[in-house]
Amino acid sequence: MRTKNDMTLFGWEKVILRNYALVPSEKIAKAIHTTPEEVECFAAKIGLDRYKFDPIWREKGFVTIIRNNWDILPNDSIADSLDYSREEFETLLKEYDFLDVKLGAKPAFDPPVYNDPPADHKKLQKLKELIEDTYTPRTVKPFDFYRGEVVRCEETDFAIGDRFVSAYSARYTGALLDDELMDYSEEYLRRLSDTGVNGIWLSETLRALAPFPFDESYSPDFSVRIRNLKKLVERCKSFGIGIYLYLNEPRSLPSSFFEKYPALRGHKVGENEYCLCTSNREVQQYLYDAVKFVVSSVPDLKGIFTITMSENPTHCYYANGKATDCPVCSKRKAYEVVAELNNLLCRAVKAGSKTTEYIANIWGWAEYMGWEKGDECNGIELLDPEVDVMCVSEFDKLFTRGGVSSNIIDYSISVIGPGEYAERCLQYAKERGHNVWAKIQVNNSWELSAVPYLPVFDMMTDHIENLKKLGVKGLMMGWSLGGYPGGGLAACSMACGKGKFSLASYVKKVYGEDAEKVLAAMRCFREGFEEYPFSLSSLYNGAQTLGPANLWSLYADGRKSTMVCFSFDDDEVWASPYGLGTYTRQYGKLCEKWHMGLEILSSVHGNALVEELKIVAGAAYAHFFSAFKHAEFVALKKDLIGNKEGIEKVLHEEYENTKTLIALSAQDARIGFEITNHYNYTQVTLIEKLWNLQSMLFELKALRG
Repeated sequence: MRTKNDMTLFGWEKVILRNYALVPSEKIAKAIHTTPEEVECFAAKIGLDRYKFDPIWREKGFVTIIRNNWDILPNDSIADSLDYSREEFETLLKEYDFLDVKLGAKPAFDPPVYNDPPADHKKLQKLKELIEDTYTPRTVKPFDFYRGEVVRCEETDFAIGDRFVSAYSARYTGALLDDELMDYSEEYLRRLSDTGVNGIWLSETLRALAPFPFDESYSPDFSVRIRNLKKLVERCKSFGIGIYLYLNEPRSLPSSFFEKYPALRGHKVGENEYCLCTSNREVQQYLYDAVKFVVSSVPDLKGIFTITMSENPTHCYYANGKATDCPVCSKRKAYEVVAELNNLLCRAVKAGSKTTEYIANIWGWAEYMGWEKGDECNGIELLDPEVDVMCVSEFDKLFTRGGVSSNIIDYSISVIGPGEYAERCLQYAKERGHNVWAKIQVNNSWELSAVPYLPVFDMMTDHIENLKKLGVKGLMMGWSLGGYPGGGLAACSMACGKGKFSLASYVKKVYGEDAEKVLAAMRCFREGFEEYPFSLSSLYNGAQTLGPANLWSLYADGRKSTMVCFSFDDDEVWASPYGLGTYTRQYGKLCEKWHMGLEILSSVHGNALVEELKIVAGAAYAHFFSAFKHAEFVALKKDLIGNKEGIEKVLHEEYENTKTLIALSAQDARIGFEITNHYNYTQVTLIEKLWNLQSMLFELKALRG
């Protein structure tokens, strides 16, 4: 039976706890219907006043603020806290790398009101003691990423000449509205160049970069963005870095638009949204003119790459190669539609610049997106020779872990590619005269995105060695994550050289007299990571992303885990296809080996690069261990009474693990950060997890059998 829990935090208390120092007190007060003075008074009562407000959070950490408040504040209040209009906020949720999907369905709750119910002073005193005891002064400020040494790439003779990444700390969208281009500082570009990377990709919609001829109100700032794109290309060129533009086009439009242009209407997406039909000549002319405009305006753009099958509503077969309700495209094959679209865009690029490359990433040209087997080659057959072809390298790689066999789609470091599909498609494309590229994941992946890099460099370089045998021209070295100018980037760049890469030689040069211990530790990390229970369900829905920042519940709440964000009791999803028992055992094996690696490094002192490695590897362990304990907790709490002792043990272990992460994150601004999620946690939200664990221990002890 449930018992009264005197440690429960009310909604308005959570609002102050999670937002203090991130959001102005005036905004917090407005959200909970009180005064700034009351907010400051309450913050002082619980010891929060030691944290000082920093406006940088609303500029660079707005996703953190949105996530902190998703289940406690109405959207209007969240939008107001960031000075967004409701329309701007809704656009952000939709356009900022599927943020609305990551957050999931908004739970039902009553809007919080200050001091309703009244504060329990005994509870607040306990909370104050916890905050004061756990507070750890930061040695670096949040967002202060670029410190310390940079490991330089010493390779000059490359077999794979083009190597591009995402910008580690740039906004996913909107960076081109900043005339100063602060997201691309010279210090960042210098560090990135030192690692041997010679390209950066960024994402913008075509309507943001070129006028939309049917209704120019959809392109209000295109001239600003195109001017700053040109400026960015020039700035990067001085560091030997090229800019690649990612296009996923054309984007869908509301039904009101098609009232004036019914002939342009393609596949229906939702109640009030349709794709632009790319079989329509007017749409084709728009796409050609718009892309040519962009490339002509920025002729030194290094490349444009596309994805034509995706979650974004674009052409009429965008998400399902078998079905469309478009009367024109339904008479055609999906591979005909996407090949035609790529050829059209390629011709526009070549008409605009003699040097800009055009790359078709064929992600989604596969059965999981409704294509028939073999249609990927049919699509490649129709591509013009000037179209370069890119594959996700590890796609379709078969692997077995914990006795469970599965295939990779993408985002794997722990399973080393290439897969059979990539080998077949890239070879097929080469035979037809295309340059070929591979998309891989280096530094990190959704296997664990909250650290700047995973210290399993040889898993990444082994993958690159395999790709050199296929004769790839270039590498896209990660999606929106993995681009930190450090970690494994220099090693991966060096592995792109014509000779065979040696991790032992690399480690000896970088870590000097401590090389043997670093190598021994990295072997442990690799052996552990080879046990990772990989699946897209695990990557997207597992507890490793937020790690200790996940709040647990002693009782099942029925909530569904969300993509790279909240992880609840939804083990049928995140433990798939392993099952909860095997999934837990695999994480246990990973943590055992990883801990052995940390033990080896613990005896090394005074080497700055090893000290950094210890922090990063330790933070990775904290996330893996939290996912391991979360899985154990979910299994044990199915019988609260029978498993009381086991649950108490897990709660205490997670408590100590969370304290460790608090200490590590105070030393390194990169811990917990990823470009599209911003910070997964702050010190205060990790302290809230400690309170959450204490609360469950209190309630568990009060349970009667």
